[in-house]
Amino acid sequence: MKLPKKPFLVVLAIMMMLTFAGCTSGSGNAGQEGQGNKENDGKAASEQKEPASDKPKVLRIATLGADTFNQHTSENATNSDMMEYIYGNLLELIYDEAIDNIKFVGNHAVDLPTTTDHKVWTFKLKEGMKWTDGTPITAKTYEYSYKMLLDPKLANRNAFVLFNNIPVVSANKYFKGEAKWEDVGIKAKDDTTLEITLESEMPDIDILTLFAGGGSTSPVHEKLYEGGMKPDHSGTTYGTTLEQVPSSGTYRLTEWVRDQHHTFEKNPDSPLATVYKPDRIETRVVSEVSTRVQLWEKGEIDSVTISGDQFDKYGEDPRVVYTEAEGVWGFFVNSTSDSNPILKNNDFRKALYYGIDRDKITKGIFKTYKSAPYYVSSICMVGDYTEGKRYRDSEEAKLAVPPGSGYEPDKAKEFFEKAYKANGNKKITVEITYFDSQETMKRTAEVTQEIYENLFGKDKLTIKLRAMPPMSAYDAYKEGKFDLGIGSMTQNAFNPWSSMKVWRKDFPNRSNRFDSDAFEALQERTSIGDLLLKPEERLKALGEMEKMLADYVPQIPIFQNNNAVIYQDRIHLATKGKYFPGVKFAILQADIVD
Repeated sequence: MKLPKKPFLVVLAIMMMLTFAGCTSGSGNAGQEGQGNKENDGKAASEQKEPASDKPKVLRIATLGADTFNQHTSENATNSDMMEYIYGNLLELIYDEAIDNIKFVGNHAVDLPTTTDHKVWTFKLKEGMKWTDGTPITAKTYEYSYKMLLDPKLANRNAFVLFNNIPVVSANKYFKGEAKWEDVGIKAKDDTTLEITLESEMPDIDILTLFAGGGSTSPVHEKLYEGGMKPDHSGTTYGTTLEQVPSSGTYRLTEWVRDQHHTFEKNPDSPLATVYKPDRIETRVVSEVSTRVQLWEKGEIDSVTISGDQFDKYGEDPRVVYTEAEGVWGFFVNSTSDSNPILKNNDFRKALYYGIDRDKITKGIFKTYKSAPYYVSSICMVGDYTEGKRYRDSEEAKLAVPPGSGYEPDKAKEFFEKAYKANGNKKITVEITYFDSQETMKRTAEVTQEIYENLFGKDKLTIKLRAMPPMSAYDAYKEGKFDLGIGSMTQNAFNPWSSMKVWRKDFPNRSNRFDSDAFEALQERTSIGDLLLKPEERLKALGEMEKMLADYVPQIPIFQNNNAVIYQDRIHLATKGKYFPGVKFAILQADIVD
């Protein structure tokens, strides 16, 4: 189970390649439940379940390699998935079959936190919680863990969750070395009481999502963390070897052969041991999509994402279910470029926005992807999450961006001619950066090149292509050494307002050059300010922010990577093929029948 707890981090390089190629962490359409599974209402296996077996229930997954299981430093999406297995947290988000919806429950905490003012939140921990080596887990364990997460010498990249996702009192000052730990609003009142004090009121959902799942707010093992600490306290080797990966969750890591495989065994002492079905999880490191498909066809892994030719082959299979992406992919625009000033021209950026035939890419190359002329993913919810209201279905969202796929060639040519005239009627040359080592990425860039040059005229526009490794590409975006560059930012399905932080000037991994004081003021009001607890005004503000983006065009949005996933017959999905934010298909709650 993967939770939306790190909405602002750029998806790491190799994960981005696999997203395009069709990895299982893609997305789909929860609003169109069981689309690819009409014959049996989205079930991933036959109606007739076989008799229960005493054999261990083993879930087999293809994944990528892990460099570290230190939740304070890791930002690899694959690592996050696996850390969900081994690290517990105060809360957990699960699928509840009785209500056919997601539900937050206590994990290390007895129940959900309590508050009287939405600023001071109190967690009561269960007594007797412990690591798999027998070390107790108490409120003091959590206080130590958060102190390390915010430690100014360690400078952990995931520390921001305690001052950006939620504004813990003095957390940012402590992280900057401007306050003492005693000033920070994190206190273990006793062994079973943890108190979190915020600088401003926050909605329940922000607190629940942050403290659920095995992410950066899960506890660290103090003895191991300190045992791996460098003499100058600037880093720790915690989580980098099998011996340094303790378990506080439902599974424990028992085998780790780098770039080959991982094995996770059920922790019978976990509070969620009966909720999650697999006795063992076996992951194989497989980066090639074609190899993953072959392994699935041979019955060696339990699921695989299919796109392109694979979708042509299996698209009608009743075992196919659809996911929904937590972000929008497109071409970031270097709108402050001095080396290619035409990118500063708003008419030119709008010409590119309206001039891209998104359907040619989504339907022609990827088959299952969704054309997206918008900036906020269709998975993002507003209001009470239990009601499932989507932002994209709101009137505010419809007013922010054009209808349909956003392809309006006549309007695009009008904008282009204005920009061309402003350029002295001189030929325009623009370079598109795309990620190398993926045929679909290359085809995306080539199709875009063809669309733009044919629409605006090769005598007036030349599109050049540049292939780069994903990590190098994102470095180039951050440094402003690009014209147009493919990429995406993950979004928080439960909090699209905080996800808008990626468009701020002060966002640390900034890939765009959007600059709007009005936008930043509104984003602050909706994420930590006066609109937090005013749902109608907050929704209107989200629409206004998206419209600002559409008017400026800091990115040319193209698609959501809504993937199709096919499961083995042995996997009986608890969600019956429905896709839910936060738990996806609740694969760890699926019945496994051999």
